[in-house]
Amino acid sequence: MAVGVELDCSRYPLVVMRAGERYTQDDWDVLMRGMIQLIIKGPFGLINDTRGSRMPNAVQRRAIAQMYVDHERQTRAHLLASGIVGDSSLVNGILTALNWLKPPPHPVKVFSSVNDAERWVLQHFSLDLRRQALAQGVQRSVG
Repeated sequence: MAVGVELDCSRYPLVVMRAGERYTQDDWDVLMRGMIQLIIKGPFGLINDTRGSRMPNAVQRRAIAQMYVDHERQTRAHLLASGIVGDSSLVNGILTALNWLKPPPHPVKVFSSVNDAERWVLQHFSLDLRRQALAQGVQRSVG
């Protein structure tokens, strides 16, 4: 992905976020609205694939922090875990951004592969949610 931001919910409750190297502020705003909708909707886990993406700017980092402040109760209840995939310098920057003002109210771990991140995120799911996400993955690969 060279541009934009994608919030892939095709395997909900396992959600994958990917950002291109040239996403706009409008792309970011759409992403934040999508994240808030997910947080309100119910339990899910996030894989944040940052490979090839640039670091969020100060305005975007503030939007993340504000999302946590405005939706703290729902985030604690509904965002089960976030696995971040990327290169070390970018990942360190994103973790710094996530911890800016206030640490995230959910488990966060860094990975070098999407598969490793997925396995870890799924460990934070109930058995029913794990089955649902895995079934969605099978349907997607067959369909």
